[in-house]
Amino acid sequence: MKKAVFILSLLVVLSMVFVGCFPKPKEPIKLEDGYYLYFSNSEWNFSLIPDWKFVKQDDGTYKLEISGLDLAENVPAPKNAEKVWWWKVVQITGDNSIAYGGFEKNDPSVPMDPDIAKNMDKVVFYFDPSADTTTDHKTIAGVMGDNTKDASTIYFVGNPTGWDFVEMTNGTYIVDTTKISSRTIFGPENPMGFKISLGYDHWDKTDEEKPFFFTQGHYYGVGTGNEYKYFTEGNYVMGAKVTFDPHFSKLTVEPLENIPTISSVIDKIDSEGTIEATSVGVVNYKYSTYVFIQDSSRGIEVYKPYNIEDLKVGDLIYVEGSAKKYEDTYEYSLSNSATVTVLKSNIILDPEDITGIEIKDNWNYYGKLVKFKGICKEADDNYGNATFESENATIVVKNYVGKEFVEGIKYTITGVVMYNHDQLKVVPRETSDIAAPGQIIIDGDLSDWTDYATKTVLDDADDDSKWGESNDINWLGFANDDEYLYIGAKYKASSNGFIVYVSKEGATGGATDMNFGDWTRKIQTQDGTPIHFFVAAWEHGDPGLWTVENSTTKTYHGEYITVKSNKDPVMEVKIKLSDLGLSKGDKIKFVGTIVGSSDDASAGDTTPDNPYPDGWNWNVPLTIVNMQEYTVQ
Repeated sequence: MKKAVFILSLLVVLSMVFVGCFPKPKEPIKLEDGYYLYFSNSEWNFSLIPDWKFVKQDDGTYKLEISGLDLAENVPAPKNAEKVWWWKVVQITGDNSIAYGGFEKNDPSVPMDPDIAKNMDKVVFYFDPSADTTTDHKTIAGVMGDNTKDASTIYFVGNPTGWDFVEMTNGTYIVDTTKISSRTIFGPENPMGFKISLGYDHWDKTDEEKPFFFTQGHYYGVGTGNEYKYFTEGNYVMGAKVTFDPHFSKLTVEPLENIPTISSVIDKIDSEGTIEATSVGVVNYKYSTYVFIQDSSRGIEVYKPYNIEDLKVGDLIYVEGSAKKYEDTYEYSLSNSATVTVLKSNIILDPEDITGIEIKDNWNYYGKLVKFKGICKEADDNYGNATFESENATIVVKNYVGKEFVEGIKYTITGVVMYNHDQLKVVPRETSDIAAPGQIIIDGDLSDWTDYATKTVLDDADDDSKWGESNDINWLGFANDDEYLYIGAKYKASSNGFIVYVSKEGATGGATDMNFGDWTRKIQTQDGTPIHFFVAAWEHGDPGLWTVENSTTKTYHGEYITVKSNKDPVMEVKIKLSDLGLSKGDKIKFVGTIVGSSDDASAGDTTPDNPYPDGWNWNVPLTIVNMQEYTVQ
């Protein structure tokens, strides 16, 4: 992230810099309204120069030409670690000013290599204010750039290339779609991650190289929401054409082929009968001969894929083949003749809440993961069906998992909607999909923690983070039953991570310094409270669990988390106590942290709160002195 403070002093009358070839005026000059070039650096204050005003072009964009000699005479030599000039545009309107790129710390600017600029006859600056659709103007994407990058080779690097650098042809890269994989299909659960490199065919090795990596928002290769390109919400695409224009820092991504939504496939089946189709969806249910998949629109059955034994709930798959309606159900009928392609695994689906909704004939919910709260009216009709009253709606549950329901008790039930005999029913996948009062179900809803007996919950202010409200812990809870430990959290993390560290009282091993191995961070604990395991997630991504054996070894144990959910802003995980070496009576201490994006970062917020040293910065080690005690009950 760019480490520069952008300072501009604009009073009612704006004073100018009087250096180089510009004579010193006798009185301060009031600038004309318009757009002006502005250079920013933390070591010096740059004032606007009247002659450095952008000129409007016939196409509505703006341009400014300055000789390399003038730049060298009027812009101080950079003293930042990157050895670059950072520039942006300031709009003057009367006594007011607007900065395109902003004036705050870490706001984006365009980097320029002074050695290149000084040796050019004309440096051309480009600006398109109409391309900026933001309200705070803190982006340069599609808005401004210059011609000092024209001589640089432009490279694409991202998940389509396995993060190898590939030279772009005239600023264009086209994804190779000859093989179906996670590198060729992109969408909500598999976004295309990429960066654009100007002049470097390798990852930055020095500070001087870092500024010339561009993402969707700005240079330096990092930034909130800037590392991925999302396509039409809810849809998947095959392949993409990526184009970058450094004159305006303009990045465009065009899909090569749109993959139909499951809803559109079903609509086509209704109108045409059996069809050849393709779909991308997440597996939400698995049986010996079929799976159900869903996207954001609807769900569908995939019958007898050849590789069904390899499929599991949470897999994002691509399926191609014959799709039809069979006995009032919609399905891809593969009959062991085709293999579906797994694009990604461990996708966490949030069930859609259907509390109070009649679903008996509502085919919009067919094949989708849902949840509802309802009172059991009939525990078993002798055919494996249980009936529930859910806010005046009647919902029938097909009880394949053999749960013993009690009439009159209110349950929270998760399952997939399927057609069975005469109507649509909710089908739980396992007993853990069913929770009675006093039980916790992992579904992204923290309301069931309220009545849970054995728990410790910490509420935290939503405005006490060093990094603002978008990187803040609001709630953290630990609970357990006879078999499982439950961890719940409500937090925000933008371009940062979330880690819950746990120390086991009386246990051997562990480490008091987390600055090593996976999830290296400058976080320490006091002697006597070594960290033995932690749960970590990037933003609200897939949470994983690591054990800490000693001061040099961390081991990933994703299999320890049996059920998990992590959709902004709530994370919940369920872990076997035995896997953690815990049993009733054991005492642990825990702390939640919002950690920075790089290995040399520490934490901007903790729960419980911890004191920060004077002059603390993002890369200054933080010592955890406050951890919450919890006893396994």
